[in-house]
Amino acid sequence: MTRKIPIISLKDFEAKAKKPIVMKSLVSNIAEGIEFELDSVNVAEIKNHDIILSVPKTEWKGGLENAMDYYIEKEEYEECSKIKKLIEKL
Repeated sequence: MTRKIPIISLKDFEAKAKKPIVMKSLVSNIAEGIEFELDSVNVAEIKNHDIILSVPKTEWKGGLENAMDYYIEKEEYEECSKIKKLIEKL
């Protein structure tokens, strides 16, 4: 099985240096969570701290809305279209 969440350093996480990677992971893992009717999804792991960032189903809509704002700002409209469809499935 391949790893589905990125491993990032605490410093990069705090500086939001890996935001594109985390956003991509958030959207793809929520999509998988919807497909498989999961209660939560893992988004990233903090290197050397044994911390896994997990998003419960109750927070998926808000997470997707934040991702939508991020991708609108980056003008990545194909990703926005995918996110809109995911929000409609919730």
